[in-house]
Amino acid sequence: MADIFEVGETVVCSPSVTKDGVAFDPVTSMKCSIIRLKPSYDVTVADTAMSNDSTGEYHYDFQSAGEVPGTYKARYTSTNGLRITIEDFEFELI
Repeated sequence: MADIFEVGETVVCSPSVTKDGVAFDPVTSMKCSIIRLKPSYDVTVADTAMSNDSTGEYHYDFQSAGEVPGTYKARYTSTNGLRITIEDFEFELI
């Protein structure tokens, strides 16, 4: 079941990055995209740099004010040289 937030709330997107079970900072970049899946497929935030809180810990604050209720996906893309890792987090705005 996806996490549920009310329109207007800040959705804190906070992935942890590890390599072989140890916290790790990607050398090249850590980015977040927000995609509205339902009722329509729209990219709301595209490839935005995330804040680095500590080794392997990142966050992006998605301001949902003015957004349409529905199902959304936060896509985290970490890049380390030629290695790209993608992780998704789905949530609902009501």
